[in-house]
Amino acid sequence: EREREEKRETMSRPTFVFRGGRGRVGVRASAAGVDRYVATNRFRVQELREGADAKFEQRWARRPSRLATMDGFRWFALFRRVSRDGGPLVIDNDDFNYCSFTMWDNKDSFLVWRTGDAFKEAHGGGNFFGILDMLISSTQTLKGKPKPLMYEARGTCSVPVSASDPSISGSQGGWRNVEADGINILEPECFMATMDYRGSPNYDLIAEQFTRAKDCPGFKVATLLSPDTSDDADTLTAATIWDNQKSWEDFAASEGKIASDLPAPSPKYFEGKLMLTTEKGA
Repeated sequence: EREREEKRETMSRPTFVFRGGRGRVGVRASAAGVDRYVATNRFRVQELREGADAKFEQRWARRPSRLATMDGFRWFALFRRVSRDGGPLVIDNDDFNYCSFTMWDNKDSFLVWRTGDAFKEAHGGGNFFGILDMLISSTQTLKGKPKPLMYEARGTCSVPVSASDPSISGSQGGWRNVEADGINILEPECFMATMDYRGSPNYDLIAEQFTRAKDCPGFKVATLLSPDTSDDADTLTAATIWDNQKSWEDFAASEGKIASDLPAPSPKYFEGKLMLTTEKGA
């Protein structure tokens, strides 16, 4: 009986295998391989311009989008980068302090949205005045152009989402109905910690962390990301999303021993706004 229990536990655990060699990160899930596709866009909001962050968030809150109605859509949040200790964020001049994070069933679902009318509607409407308004807003809030980065996701796991959750019930026509005044930044709705590993970390240990995270209070989503590009091909990102920072800190405190068995990652921390999903969850 004990052997059968151990076998079931092993089969349910997302295991990752390093294939080695040069070029892209050689990672595959032993069972299902790529299980999601994640599209991100990284922004540098002008931190020295007072109120730029609130205006940037307002722009997102008011955009005409029907994202959640699209086939293959799974999960979205706009993430504001923060320091772990709550102090001022210190980053390089060319680094980002906001990013959008959209999870899809697969790359094809993303491309249908990216090349369709819904994308145009959410990015200036495809008409002259809409695009002009978007460009003016970007000039007032952003430093430089957005930098997209797409990922293949593996080992994705999440908790069920109730229909009464604001990320579902608070949406209207496929987008969140959130009041944003352009003066105050939006209240955070979730917390994300990402760990960037370079080289060949022990993927089984990362997968084991995901397995344990699922049972922790406040857990929402975990996924293992490898860039869908030749750039940054040697980077693997473990992303976990929680109700709040305390939930992640409690988990991280309990993971000290296994974390010490992994190469030192480059961590980033984020507060999530405008969280959006469907009853399928991530």
